[in-house]
Amino acid sequence: MKRNIEFHTWFERDRQLVEIRDADTQETIRAWWDGEVTEAIEDGFLDPRDLEGSAFEYAEYIGLL
Repeated sequence: MKRNIEFHTWFERDRQLVEIRDADTQETIRAWWDGEVTEAIEDGFLDPRDLEGSAFEYAEYIGLL
């Protein structure tokens, strides 16, 4: 069964969030907060030009989806 997945981002001043969430249960599958976002971008796991695509690709790669 394929999961219904949502992607969310939130950026404000010194706070940042990139999140993948189950759309049906609203459970967080994977979230990167604040410095984790910056670190994931610097390490090449998240692409700032395609946060949604790279977040889904990473989550699939590590077996979360």
